Amino acid sequence: MNVATIAGGLVALFIAAAAFVSLRRRGAASGSVGLLLRILAVAATAWIVIALLPFTIDDSGGAASYLLGVPAVAAICPLIADLTHRAVATTTTVAALVILVWALLLGLGIGLWFVLPALLLGVAAIATMANRGATVPSNQDA
Repeated sequence: MNVATIAGGLVALFIAAAAFVSLRRRGAASGSVGLLLRILAVAATAWIVIALLPFTIDDSGGAASYLLGVPAVAAICPLIADLTHRAVATTTTVAALVILVWALLLGLGIGLWFVLPALLLGVAAIATMANRGATVPSNQDA
């Protein structure tokens, strides 16, 4: 285990702890499970990017910026959509697909590490869509 892995783990733990504190503060509010999963996906992505950065720079040089940058940006986009309350489910779904395709493109190298954030975002997309469809109808006709 190298210093980058430990630093990435500490960053991920900090983000995860902040996510759980935010969830506890919000209680059982609608959308809190999706938000928690999106934040955990960002934490996992941050850990992976920080841990793989030295190896990727040694192996690929300047290409490390987009090899690790694409999944990082894709993981952050659903959080931005959640802050603006616009197209959260769509953005989360697209981000999960982008990270999964990127993981498959990079193949057996560093790509397999990004399957975990893609799965977390996929489950977050499902939770967000299920939450959106679970609204209680009003009794305006009665």
